[in-house]
Amino acid sequence: MPRTSRQTSDTGVYHVMLRGIDRQDIFADDQDRGKFLKILRAVTSPEDHEGKPLPPYCHIHAYCLMDNHVHLLIAEAAEDIGTVMKRIGVSYVSYYNKRHERLGPLFHDRFRSEPVGDTGYFITLLRYIHQNPVQAEMVTSPGQYRWSSWREYSSTPPAQPICARKLPFAALPWHELCEMVINVSDGNIEPHSRLERGRMTDNEARKCLDELCSGELANLKTMPKQDRKLMIRKAINNGINMRQLSRITGIEYKSIYLVINPKPSTRRNKNP
Repeated sequence: MPRTSRQTSDTGVYHVMLRGIDRQDIFADDQDRGKFLKILRAVTSPEDHEGKPLPPYCHIHAYCLMDNHVHLLIAEAAEDIGTVMKRIGVSYVSYYNKRHERLGPLFHDRFRSEPVGDTGYFITLLRYIHQNPVQAEMVTSPGQYRWSSWREYSSTPPAQPICARKLPFAALPWHELCEMVINVSDGNIEPHSRLERGRMTDNEARKCLDELCSGELANLKTMPKQDRKLMIRKAINNGINMRQLSRITGIEYKSIYLVINPKPSTRRNKNP
């Protein structure tokens, strides 16, 4: 069965999940977890062979290392998401196999990702990722868990942070974002991320889309062009796939595809 194409993000921001093959643990102990964090630091603050700093391959805004999977909230920079995740995966699997005297793949298939297109979902994911250990009943509060980026949003951040302080969405200053991440209640957390919920049914998709359209789903086809494009992007970002969206709205699949994957401009600047 052929792989489905990965959804691209207009913002360059993605929620990524790496899972162990057959759901096996990918960290045997704290040494393994520490090594994985060093690899994350190496892709956000890379150096050449002489130790001189290079432009970041990516920016990481949140991470959480669980026993058999990892969550990352990541923004593309000098490299695309596929290249960055290959760097991370190859580096860690090479280390892990050598240390634990094993052969073969460690991660289940390729990494899973979803585009993040707006500030609201970005903040939801920040909260969700940090709440993972609480939802798994490993700790009673995010601050008790050592292997997430929670401390980087606290009043006593680590000396060598991994997370970028520059936000991909400029709507909130850093200190306000920190407050929203730290002052969190369970009621604000989605029970499962879209990566883990799986595909929606058509009825679930209609309900989701109706909520996004504030009850005006029937008017989606007649909305002004820019409003309709925005609504299509929101629908895709909320887990509705393109063919499903076409099916339940009557909008041509090609039109939806071109909103999510716009053709590059072929116009050239004329000489003055």
